[in-house]
Amino acid sequence: MESGKWKVGQHSSRHSSGFTLLEIMVAVAVLAVALIALLTLRNRDVALQAHARHLVTATSLAKAKLEELSRVAEADRQLSSGDFGEHYPGYAWNQQMDPTLVSDWAQLTVTVSWPEGARQEQVTLVTYVQEPTPL
Repeated sequence: MESGKWKVGQHSSRHSSGFTLLEIMVAVAVLAVALIALLTLRNRDVALQAHARHLVTATSLAKAKLEELSRVAEADRQLSSGDFGEHYPGYAWNQQMDPTLVSDWAQLTVTVSWPEGARQEQVTLVTYVQEPTPL
């Protein structure tokens, strides 16, 4: 047998090192799938953060409006809806007074709404106020 010539079925005594093309393609495919999943999660996270920020703002505005309206007599509650001006664009409020079974008490409901994408989101807070009895 001459040196330097190979016969069919013989293998080199040296082990080849490195990765095959197939192994590299599989690794790149796995990394691509993982990257797409991470980017999708990040986009969802951004949307959830924006929704949470709107929800906190709307709840704070509803609480402030509820406190404001509960301090004034029913006769002074002339407006039943409105907005929060240029400081909170897109946020609107609506109030509703409903009688209760207990005399001189009323249910005051304040709803704050805002647009979020194609939907209209809202937060509703309720309290009970005692109306002064007429003299």
